[in-house]
Amino acid sequence: MAHHRQRRRHRCRGGGILTGRVSATAPLDGIIVVDLSLLIPGPWATTMLAELGATVIHIEPPGGDPLRLMMPGSYELVSRGKAALELDLKSTAGRDELSSIIATADVLVEGFRPGTADRLGFGPEETVRKNPRLIYCSINGYGSDGPYRDRPGHDINYLAASGVLSLSGQPDGRPYPGAGVPLADLAGSLFATQAILAALLRREKTGRGSWFEVSLAASALKMGEPRLAEYDEQGQPTKKQMMSRGAYDTFRCRDGAWIAVGCIEDRFWSRLCTTIGRADLLDDRRLTSYADRCAHSDFVNSRLAATFLGADRAHWLDLLANSDVPVTEVVDFATIGDDIQMRRWLHEEPGGRRVSLPYDFREYSKERGN
Repeated sequence: MAHHRQRRRHRCRGGGILTGRVSATAPLDGIIVVDLSLLIPGPWATTMLAELGATVIHIEPPGGDPLRLMMPGSYELVSRGKAALELDLKSTAGRDELSSIIATADVLVEGFRPGTADRLGFGPEETVRKNPRLIYCSINGYGSDGPYRDRPGHDINYLAASGVLSLSGQPDGRPYPGAGVPLADLAGSLFATQAILAALLRREKTGRGSWFEVSLAASALKMGEPRLAEYDEQGQPTKKQMMSRGAYDTFRCRDGAWIAVGCIEDRFWSRLCTTIGRADLLDDRRLTSYADRCAHSDFVNSRLAATFLGADRAHWLDLLANSDVPVTEVVDFATIGDDIQMRRWLHEEPGGRRVSLPYDFREYSKERGN
């Protein structure tokens, strides 16, 4: 027998449902999404759809999503604002109930390995045939074609396969096991959301649904595309050459705190050197352009590092505040809520802090004649 439970919808300050900064007329109001995925990639994508106003029904196996025990905080994040329904899809009763739910759905998201949904009786061809307006999104590791289709994997594996992991860590050291956040998983979520929205728009024009799959490895590769283009253009440089960038690094201050410097443009480089008292670096003809400073990044960054060690972080931030230089303190999660800018997107909830969608739908002002 199916066990249905309606999760409490967390509310942000002011009493509204946490949907970021979306207007009262939610873009996806009336759209029904069935989510058969687990862990992060699919559920985070459908969470964003819920924040845009969609009704999301999360189908979990008996006992619930394993993310609940593996990463409780992440589970609370991706389960909010959804209805949860535990179904045993190996049973006839479970499959029948799922079929009745999908019959009236607009979107289905599944995160099985290729072929699994077909074996359960919910493959894309059969499901879309029964519901021609259905948007069917498959999220998997390597896609359904090619020799890797049945390989298991997680974020670190997809980053490794895509080449992105090779650019992590120190320029001369081992690749760091990840990107700080699960980049491949989150990239897959974003591309899945993008594709679903595009498919819904296409359905408005054609009246028909569609099926597509989002590969997490391909998503990581797409995120690495700017660096791939740089690699090809520069004639296949080494990892150190790719990662070593003059005046584009993090630097420790006297009090042990860190600042991030991003002086790519010449004007920022000039203002930085002038403000911190390193005019000698401006006089060095080897450092005229950004390409030159990257070629001599060890020299540039060692000089900057020695300078920044001479005072506390507050001193440097105060000194540079009015110099129009891209220098920022490195903030951690413990103090991110104290930042006057970043806290605009943070909301306190019973389950912890949540982040609003980073865009805001606004109505044109009638007073302005729009």
